[in-house]
Amino acid sequence: MSIELYDTNAWIGNWLFTPTAPQNLSSLRRRWKKHGIVGGMVSDLDALWMVEPSTINARLVEVCRPAKNVIPVPILNLLDPAWPEQLAPWLAMSEIKAVRLAPGYGGWKLNNRRAVDAAHAITQAGRKVVLSVRLLDERHEHPALKVKPVPVEMVRRWIEKVPDMLPLVQGLTRWELEELGKVCDRFLTDLSFAEWADTIGVVSKVVDPKRIVFGSLSPLHSMAAHANKVVASPASPARRRAVAATNAQKWLTS
Repeated sequence: MSIELYDTNAWIGNWLFTPTAPQNLSSLRRRWKKHGIVGGMVSDLDALWMVEPSTINARLVEVCRPAKNVIPVPILNLLDPAWPEQLAPWLAMSEIKAVRLAPGYGGWKLNNRRAVDAAHAITQAGRKVVLSVRLLDERHEHPALKVKPVPVEMVRRWIEKVPDMLPLVQGLTRWELEELGKVCDRFLTDLSFAEWADTIGVVSKVVDPKRIVFGSLSPLHSMAAHANKVVASPASPARRRAVAATNAQKWLTS
C-alpha cells in the first residue's frame, strides 16, 4: 500500500557541530520525493542560536513562498525582550501556520513568563505552536556545549497555563512521552526520538494515535529510518495513514 507522508519536523540550513551536509529547500524536496513525502513544515537551523533571528526567518519565508505544500515555521527566541516585534509580522502572513519555540537552543527557559505570553499570542492569532524539546541526543552533542532538553514537568505546566493551545511537542523520548501522557492529553508529538520494532504501536499505548504525527528531523536524522517507522509499521492501514499525514493536516487546519 502506498502511503503519502507529511513532514512536521524538517530543517534547512547548517548544523554547526556535526558533519551534516547543509540542506537547502531544493535538496530537501528532492529527498522528500524519494521517500514519498508530499510536503511539510520547515524551519531553519541557522535561526536556532540567534537572539534576533528575524533575518534568517524572513529568508526562510521567501524561499518557501513559491514552493507547493511547504509551510515555513519561523523560530521565536524569547531571550530577546523585543520578541513581540519579531512575532508580529509573522502573524500578519497567511503562509505562517505555526511558530517554533526552541528554549534550549535560544538560551531561555520554558518556565519564563514570556513562554506563556508568546504561546497565548500565537494561539489567539489562530496559529499553532511547535515546541522543540531536543534536536539531538544530548549524549552526542559537542563536549563544550551541552543543550539540556526541556524537562517534562516544565512542558506540562506550560501547556496548562495556555488552555486554548494544542502544541506539537517534538523531541520527547518514549519514556518522556509516557511521563507527559500520564498527566496531559493536550499535545501532539512526532516519533523522532522513539525507536522500536513497532514504534507507532508502542507510542500509541501512552499517546492517543490521533495525536501522533510524522517528522523526519532531516538532516540531523535519517529520513528513510523515520519514514519506515510509518510505512513499514504493523499498524492498520488507517492508523498508518493518520500518522503519516492526516493527523498533522487536521491539526494545521483546526
